[in-house]
Amino acid sequence: MKFAKILSTCFARGRVRENTELLGDPPGFFCHSQNFTTLDDTIKLLNYQINMELKYPPGVSRDLIIVNSDVGSKEGNAFINELNNKEINDGKLFSFTRKNVGLSYGAYSDAFLKFRENYDFFLFIEDDLITAKKNYLKIGYEKWLQTKNCGFVAYYGLSKVKKGWWKKAGLNETNAISAYSGCGLSSKKVLNKIVDQFGTLPHNNKNIDHEDSIAYGELGFSKSIINLGYELTELKNEILVMPAYDMM
Repeated sequence: MKFAKILSTCFARGRVRENTELLGDPPGFFCHSQNFTTLDDTIKLLNYQINMELKYPPGVSRDLIIVNSDVGSKEGNAFINELNNKEINDGKLFSFTRKNVGLSYGAYSDAFLKFRENYDFFLFIEDDLITAKKNYLKIGYEKWLQTKNCGFVAYYGLSKVKKGWWKKAGLNETNAISAYSGCGLSSKKVLNKIVDQFGTLPHNNKNIDHEDSIAYGELGFSKSIINLGYELTELKNEILVMPAYDMM
């Protein structure tokens, strides 16, 4: 089996949250800390991400794919370009810059479409979350194998979606479950079925509205897997992912 870890990043963001808090049903640390507001912040964050791959090795060979959403940062885009084709522990690092559409979910989609012929499994994660446990990918894959009809292993947790989102996201009682930030592991087989149906992985490609991007991206990603008849699962006795800002 060949594995890829897709890491989404961006060089423009303004949200600051100093403390990680519980949120959701059942509650999880989904309201996580974040304070990366400058170019230097994001470069330090990405270097930290790469270093953490050495501190917390995946347990299986994998390539790391960093996908950058273009916000016009010449310095940031140049940094991403310099990372491409570097050797890292247990694999290689690939990086590219894309049009800034659909938040991380558009980045996940573009990266999957670009690399789907090369790998059997894909782990999706945003740059402000860290896979902070040794053998993090091996553990997730073993959970996949143990789960009947598995479509997605949530690495940061699953939560029920509040009814206030149902209409916008096209949800109902059978599919109102979401993997936070789309963070988790899925297979090329499952993801290709989504692409066969929609042409891409779910994301907001119509406007820049943040709520629409969550509804069509984060919630739409999980919904599309459930609607295909697959199961979402999570690792309740393992903490595989931590907020980067807390760790830094």
